[in-house]
Amino acid sequence: MAIEGIDGSGKTTLARSLKSSLESKVRVEITSEPFNEGVIRMIESSGWEDPVYLTLLFAADRALHLKWIHSLNVDLVITDRYLFSSMAYQTAMGVDLEWIKAVNSKFPMPDLTILLDIPLSVARSRIRQDDRFRFRKKEAILQRAREIYMELSRSYNFKVIDATKPSEEVLREAIDAVSPLL
Repeated sequence: MAIEGIDGSGKTTLARSLKSSLESKVRVEITSEPFNEGVIRMIESSGWEDPVYLTLLFAADRALHLKWIHSLNVDLVITDRYLFSSMAYQTAMGVDLEWIKAVNSKFPMPDLTILLDIPLSVARSRIRQDDRFRFRKKEAILQRAREIYMELSRSYNFKVIDATKPSEEVLREAIDAVSPLL
């Protein structure tokens, strides 16, 4: 399963809470994208200047990530970001969505995608100052990325959760969505 949303939406917090809530019943692993440190360094050095380059870097990282995921012996993998992040962010930066889909077409769709939706003003207040991918260009596209996520949610049947709600309520909604998978 994948947890998606713009920066500051609470993806990491929800992933940790889900693991804590579910690990007495099933074996759970949390992971995130970007995954590979070498690719992360290339992403950091790009400064979000070339969205085509970023699309390809994230796809390469995803291939390494999935290879690692397939080596796990767990019941549930929760990934903090997955291919829909590439679709939302790189499309918001001007890359053709259909091309991004083609680049990522060999990757499996998650069994469940939870989209944590928040207004941009809330996201900005939550974004950590030490976010290693916090570039001005990225911040400028957050609103458009949010809009694209909402469009994707309709096309791919995401479970959309209002992430401005109290964390306990967000967790309860997420557990309700995940339970049928277990």
